[in-house]
Amino acid sequence: MVVPALQEPQGARVASDVAPLAARHRLITVPVDGLEEALRASPVALSTMGRSLDEDLEYFLAAAAAGAHAAALVRES
Repeated sequence: MVVPALQEPQGARVASDVAPLAARHRLITVPVDGLEEALRASPVALSTMGRSLDEDLEYFLAAAAAGAHAAALVRES
């Protein structure tokens, strides 16, 4: 399970919230460095449930971190 390495205070909250899942899942912390810039460079407007990138940045960073991890796995294979 990919866990984005968010800035504080969100980072601590996410880490605390997912900690119980470590009993059943492998938690993989993924840095989000550069991901916000990549998201802002998207040629299409990003939104989720009517919220923009600025309104729900952590959501988009989490999705981007998962994508970055998936891409790294593909490069390794």
